[in-house]
Amino acid sequence: MQPGTHMLSRSHLIRVAPARIQHRWFSSSCTNTHRLARLQPRTPLAALGYSAKSSTPLHGSRIMFTRASSSIPPVSSENDKDPSTTTTPSSLVPPGFQGYDIRWKEIKKPTAAEYISIYLDLSKARLGALVTLTTMAGYAMTPMGASLPTLFALTAGTALCITSANAYNQFVEPPYDAQMSRTRNRILVRKAVSPLHAWSFATLTGLGGTALLAAAVNPLTAVLGAANLVLYAGVYTPMKRMSIANTWVGAVVGAIPPMMGWAACTNGLEPEAWLLGLLLYAWQFPHFNSLAWNLRADYSKAGYRMMAVTDPKLNARVSLRYTLALIPLVTLAPYLEMTSWWFAVDGNIVNGIMLAGAANFWRKRDDKTARQLFFGSLIYLPVVLALMMFHKTGKKTAVEDGSLEQVPGAIAQSKEEEEEDDDEYEYVDEDEEDDDESTLIPVRKIA
Repeated sequence: MQPGTHMLSRSHLIRVAPARIQHRWFSSSCTNTHRLARLQPRTPLAALGYSAKSSTPLHGSRIMFTRASSSIPPVSSENDKDPSTTTTPSSLVPPGFQGYDIRWKEIKKPTAAEYISIYLDLSKARLGALVTLTTMAGYAMTPMGASLPTLFALTAGTALCITSANAYNQFVEPPYDAQMSRTRNRILVRKAVSPLHAWSFATLTGLGGTALLAAAVNPLTAVLGAANLVLYAGVYTPMKRMSIANTWVGAVVGAIPPMMGWAACTNGLEPEAWLLGLLLYAWQFPHFNSLAWNLRADYSKAGYRMMAVTDPKLNARVSLRYTLALIPLVTLAPYLEMTSWWFAVDGNIVNGIMLAGAANFWRKRDDKTARQLFFGSLIYLPVVLALMMFHKTGKKTAVEDGSLEQVPGAIAQSKEEEEEDDDEYEYVDEDEEDDDESTLIPVRKIA
């Protein structure tokens, strides 16, 4: 460390010598001025406690440090000319910075329209929409008849659970998001809302989504949704900084939504549901590993342990391996009578294109082939799910597949219909005088 340096370590500025401030996280430095718009406490729980100190004028503010006594001329900034900036009272000056002219600017409270945009960003709306579509595809692939109220409740409940998981993820990761170019403009990094606000939003949407699934769909689907939320926010998110096994955990998270769609209709997890889950599980690896390849510098800077960072060759091999696994999974669908055999033909043509991209990435391992595989995976998933629904076999009757008991009220309804049919006929003796040779013939009752 050079003399004349202040280092920013997590949420603290450590004074070493008086002339210079360096920001170790963001790879930026300045002579006498530094903005701490992305300052975050040491842990998520500390962030939650810190956000409650609303009486502190520096809360939710953009701060500027200017060395008043330095021999080097101060660096001009837009805050120097902004009349809305306020000089910080001496009682609020951090220890060791009494020689600095510290100014702060209050961040304005978002309007109602801005809150909508903030909540969409917290929920990662585009990612959530893709996951919700896989849930709806799982529902559409069931042999039962669709119920629109159940489908709407499933879609809304799943979307709320996904929103909660993504908001919890952003609540935990602002110090690391701030170091990555892809995520440095996220809501909590730029302090658009407080950590407490984000945590409350995540909690309410998680409880609301799980309750909606339990009340309007079935308990099994609610359990799957809650388990997926906990797995993503409580296991996958912290594991990203511990082990490359986080990718396999994340693949399980992506595999559960189509199984939720199947369970919402059948109230069970038959082999077809597991096939849908395995298809999404295998797809995750070429999709995410190719994305991580072009982000490996950012992941390394933030301390995330991804295959693309720790073992690039393994990253490419795993992508190829699971792309190969898609072939038998697609071929298995006709065996389970989910689709006709045409799906095995069409689906494996798409698999062949995907496999070519994965093999190219495995051989070259460069940015271009990684981008090609990533965008190919984005096209692959909706195409394969659409082909699966297009080639879906005709709906089985409840008597043929023995699933009457899986449909609420189906048995009672069938018994009532049989009784009504019996009531429509009465049997009379054709020859009342001949008791030995009587013939019973049906006669329809006249209402």
